[in-house]
Amino acid sequence: MRKNKKYTGEFKEKVVKEYLSGQHGGLDTVAKIYDVRNVSQLKKWVKKYREDPTSLHRENRGRKKLSSKTDKSREELLQEKIDYLTMENAILKKWVQLIKEKH
Repeated sequence: MRKNKKYTGEFKEKVVKEYLSGQHGGLDTVAKIYDVRNVSQLKKWVKKYREDPTSLHRENRGRKKLSSKTDKSREELLQEKIDYLTMENAILKKWVQLIKEKH
């Protein structure tokens, strides 16, 4: 079983530029020259590079960190929940009071 290989952003950019230059042929040839195990991985790098050349240098694996905007919306959701439960509690207290008054 092979261990996953981690490539640096500089390496990815170098390989993609080499492929885009067209000097060594297609994806298969460039992948063999630079020992990239999976040609589809190289395709993904090329696509990312065309969209945003700096994206190859960013680590995109794993969970995304919560931004302050997300934290804020979570706080707002919790406050809404508190408000709802407070209102529900007040209604139940009023209902219990009305039942006691009838008996």
